[in-house]
Amino acid sequence: REDIAFAFLFGSQARGSATKLSDIDIAVYFYPKERHPIEYEEAVFYPCEDKIWSDLERIVKREIEMLVLNRVSASVAASAIRGTPLAINDWVLYLDFMEVVTHEAEDFREMFFEHFLERMKIERGTETEIAEAS
Repeated sequence: REDIAFAFLFGSQARGSATKLSDIDIAVYFYPKERHPIEYEEAVFYPCEDKIWSDLERIVKREIEMLVLNRVSASVAASAIRGTPLAINDWVLYLDFMEVVTHEAEDFREMFFEHFLERMKIERGTETEIAEAS
């Protein structure tokens, strides 16, 4: 399809751990409507989304979870593109996207880890103060 820049199979199917009851997780990145490179488009709905989703379910005769990469957080997108590529129609856009989301996901992980360590220091400090007061 000309409106899809790239698509990935991810989740249990890509990891090889799917069961008979597992759905199929597919991540799709549509060319941005304004053709700006790597754009987070939280409120954008692509008219062909439902048709692609229903066509996929009809073809594979299985439940499909379709993730639109244009709308998800960097950490979710970074996880999805570690799956199996189904189509990469625009390598430049894909490589730019991969660089942006992995960088943003790493920044988020670092921020989360720093917050976690700070919280542990506070909680341990409180425990130490309580123990010393006893």
